[in-house]
This record gives sequence, structure tokens and C-alpha cells, in this order.
Amino acid sequence: MSSLQVSIIEASAEGRKNLTKLCNECGWKPKAFATIPEFLGATHKGEYQLLLLAVPEGLAADDNNSELSTMRSWRESHRQTQLVLLLPQNCPTGDRLALVLGARHILNEPWRSEDINHILATVAQGIGKRTRRSALETRAKQREGFEEIISVSDRMLEVLELAQKVSGSDTTSIMITGECGTGKGAFAKAMHLASPRRDGPFIEVNCAAIPRNLLESEFFGYEAGAFTDAKEEKMGLFECANGGTIFLDEVGEIDYSLQAKLLKFLDSRVIRRVSGTRFLPVDVRIMSATNRNLRTAVEERRFREDLYYRLNVVEIHLPALRERSADVRPIALAYAQRFASRLNKGRIGMSERALDALERYAWPGNIRELINVIERAILLNTTGMIEPGEFPFTQAKEEIRVPVKEEKERVVIDLPPEGISYEAVERALITAALARVQGNITRAARLLKVGRGTLRYKMKKFGIETGDAEKNLQNGSFEPAIVTD
Repeated sequence: MSSLQVSIIEASAEGRKNLTKLCNECGWKPKAFATIPEFLGATHKGEYQLLLLAVPEGLAADDNNSELSTMRSWRESHRQTQLVLLLPQNCPTGDRLALVLGARHILNEPWRSEDINHILATVAQGIGKRTRRSALETRAKQREGFEEIISVSDRMLEVLELAQKVSGSDTTSIMITGECGTGKGAFAKAMHLASPRRDGPFIEVNCAAIPRNLLESEFFGYEAGAFTDAKEEKMGLFECANGGTIFLDEVGEIDYSLQAKLLKFLDSRVIRRVSGTRFLPVDVRIMSATNRNLRTAVEERRFREDLYYRLNVVEIHLPALRERSADVRPIALAYAQRFASRLNKGRIGMSERALDALERYAWPGNIRELINVIERAILLNTTGMIEPGEFPFTQAKEEIRVPVKEEKERVVIDLPPEGISYEAVERALITAALARVQGNITRAARLLKVGRGTLRYKMKKFGIETGDAEKNLQNGSFEPAIVTD
């Protein structure tokens, strides 16, 4: 059944029959009426897009005509319906009548079937364009705020759907989790722009980059004289974000003693500056992010459990880029275009082999690494077409195995006659340490005398998963596969 509906007003039974037949042949669903009062009194199911009005001889364009006044009133509430006037021969008021009623088309008798067919086709085409534009506007509105998030993968589209649902709330605390480089900051900004607080400030705070002894004064501000060199009062970041959103990146790095004050703020929504006596109300939404397992931190009493649940009302986990490989190609092409424009490089394309190489790579640094690789390739390209050899990770490599054995609590690595790269040895040591402690990153970092952050970085660099080391452990010895130059 056609979705295009047309109403016909024609006093002549023969005329109604002919117009009804023409409309059916053109794919419209017609409904015919003999008079204007009959049309206005009918109950219309659904929205009809077109009205064909065969103007009766008594309908003149003057204010004293009751039918004309009734039609004008109807027209005020049906501006979306297109009107076609079929005028009798030598109608002197036709032009003025069309102006009064807002008619889109006029036909004078005797009209031809071809004229009606042309009008029906033109109106149908216009309706189709408006429908498509409306659909695009609806989709754009649904993506409002998330325009910079490039994604076609099912995994990421599910995340976007959840984010769009919770963005509508302007108070709910949201925690964004995921590996380094997955775009947690950009995602938080997108959610802010899609929220009712979009016109307010968005303040991003890297909790790991601020010294612990300064974090409280950065959060809540301080009064003049609070400490040496505090010559005047200073607003804290929470005050600066009033009416908007504050994004606490690396929230797991907040000192345990400050966590209690942050929890108190979440409960009361008021702050007190360092050395201050005033309690200042602040209306701010809190988003946080971490690449650490805060549940483990809670169990180890390094993060307050009550604060964890207050910050993590809704958790949004961003998958690693290797888990959404369908997004690699559109992200690469979008950023290639951006960098080519920014660097005034003209039009630079990417070969199919280059795109395939990007999709095959594991991306331990996630989207951040992909963007850096694309920027480097665009900057150094001189041919106008990027090939796989221009990516730093596609240099000639071969897979070798590094013999690693444990002998009396010692790790022994045999040096083959052909030599071995330092990175291969480093990866083998990390894998060996993880295997010895059953994948516990904290204990493996202690064995290697490095920080947890350094170890995590190396693991991502070499594509090591905690479970891989345990799988490779066999009878006290294992030989992890190494890709080396």
C-alpha cells in the first residue's frame, strides 16, 4: 500500500472517477470528496500530503465567501499539505485564490492527464527529498556530540548507544574504562556535548599529572594565606566547572586521603577551599576514567569502595582498537584527510595494501598510536599515495623464538650465533616474569625492578597479554615467539 496519500475534492462524479484513476496509476492512495464541507467533516486516517481541489464556480477570492473562510482556517493548520487548484475556464480570481490558499500548482480546464501526472510526480519527488532530509537530521541529532567518534564496528556502536542513553542525564556519574590510547578523554567530551550541560564548561583533569600534595588545592581552590606564596584566593577546578562537567582522568591515582573529601563533595555538592570557612555550592557533573582495575584496587584497600560506587554509577568500557578492527580503516582515512589539509599536502591517498597493513597490526597504543602513524606517514609522503613501507611497524621482520629457561630461580636466555635484538630479550624477560607470578602485574614489576606503569607500557608495546605468559609456561621453560628486526 502506498504511503503517499491524496485527497480529491471534485463536484463531478465523472471528474472524481478520472482523478482517482490517475492518482492510483501514479502510485498515490486517493480519497475523493464531492464538496469542501464533506472533505472537512471527514475523519482522515494518517497524514495526506496532497489536496487536489477542483474549484467550484461559486468559490471567489473574497472574504464574504464562507467556504473560502473555512478553507483558509483549515490551511492555517495544514501548511505541510501541498495544494493543487484545478480552476474552471476563464476564472478571473484564480491567481488571487492561489495566493490566499497558498496553492503550489494551478491548472486551468481543460487540463490534460499528462499535467496531473507531472504534478503528482513532482510532489512525490519533493516529499521523498524531505523525508530523506528529515531522516538525516534525525540521525544527526542522535549523533549530536558524537560526531568526532568514528566507528562502524558493532562493538563500538553498542558503546555509543549506551553513551547516548546516559548522556541525557545531567547528574549521573559516569566512569569510562579502557586501555591507554582508546580515546577516553575524547569520549567524555563527546558525552558532555550530547548532554543538557553542553553549554557549560568541560574541565579535564589528569590526576596522575598533578603532584599529590597539590591535588586538593587544584580540586577545591584555596584562600589567600593558605600557604606560602598564596597571596590571593584561587578558584578550584570544581568551581571552574560549575554548570558543566569535570572529567577526572586517571582517577585511580588520587591519594587515599583526598578520596574521602571527593566522596563528601559527591554527597553534599558543596566545597570548602583550603583554609576557607565558606561552603560553596557547586553544580557539576563528574565523569572519570581509568586504565587500571579499580575493583582490584578496592580489594587491596588502595581505593575507597564507597567512592568507587559513587563514581561508577554507569560504566562505559571502550574496547581496544584490536578488538574493533573494522574501525581502523575509517579512522585512518578520516585522519589522513585531516592531516593532509592541516599540513598543506594536497590530496594524499592510501593504497589498499596500506589499509590492509593497518588492519592487520595489533595497535598496542590503540587509537593514539594509529593517529600518530597516520600523521607521520602524511608528513613524510612525497608521492601522493601511502604504501605499507611508510609505516614504522612494517619494516622487514621475521618471527624467531628466544630460548628462555628457569634454572634454580634464575631466568637463562641463550644467545643464538646469529644474534638477537635487545627488544626481543626485553619481551622475553617480561613474559618470563609474568609467567613466574601467574600474570600478576604488580609482582612482575617488582621482579623486574620497574614501576607498574612502565611494565604496562612495555606489555602494550610488545602486545603481551597476562594470559599469554601462563599459556607459554610449560614444565618450567617456555619459548615466547618474538618478532624482531
